[in-house]
Amino acid sequence: MAERVLIVEDEAELNTMIADFLVSRGFQAVSVYDGPSALRSVFEDPPDIVVLDLNLPGLAGLDVARTIVSQTTIPIVVTTARGEEEDRLAGFLSGADDYLVKPFSLPELALRIQAVLRRTEGTIHGDRRASAAKTQRVGDLRMDADRRTVFVGDRRVELTAVQFDLLYLLASSPGRVFTRAQMLVAVQGEAFEGYERTIDVHVKNIRKRIEADPRRPRRLVTVRGVGYRLEGR
Repeated sequence: MAERVLIVEDEAELNTMIADFLVSRGFQAVSVYDGPSALRSVFEDPPDIVVLDLNLPGLAGLDVARTIVSQTTIPIVVTTARGEEEDRLAGFLSGADDYLVKPFSLPELALRIQAVLRRTEGTIHGDRRASAAKTQRVGDLRMDADRRTVFVGDRRVELTAVQFDLLYLLASSPGRVFTRAQMLVAVQGEAFEGYERTIDVHVKNIRKRIEADPRRPRRLVTVRGVGYRLEGR
């Protein structure tokens, strides 16, 4: 069955171009043009993925993204005309899975959508493919790949799909240092130039959920000039 893409873009001509192109690539496409309509569509008829412009009428795109991430596991590809690093990082801080700056090529958008869907496969409908190592335990951190659950002690931790995949990668080899590029490849399939900085944003968000004091992390630690490791104790 074709994956269903919700396109949230207030420029009608661009919205139509994106929808027509994605349909030509085998997707189903649904178009809305403002923030409130996006949320209604997400909760009334959940798509497989959302392509979300940040500059929207009615409700800001960042607020739309935060609401979707806090209440669903639907992945998001953010698009915006603003290309500054702070804007790109704001998109990831909201929980988005990928980011494209306008003007972007439609084939690249389709590839990004396919990449995000591959790495989040099954998280919406609960049929995530089994992993060879279904459960990872690192100290009192426990992760289940089939159920996509994370516990710190008895406390359940909610992570986005990308955050889960990054933490699961680190948990698979406690004590091993992973570079930002390695982590980016693990969740995107390739390391897009200029996107390694977004790993820092994802790590910051993960720390907020698994660390007693995110400002002084004891579990997910930084190895200066290299990357990150998950402490094995």
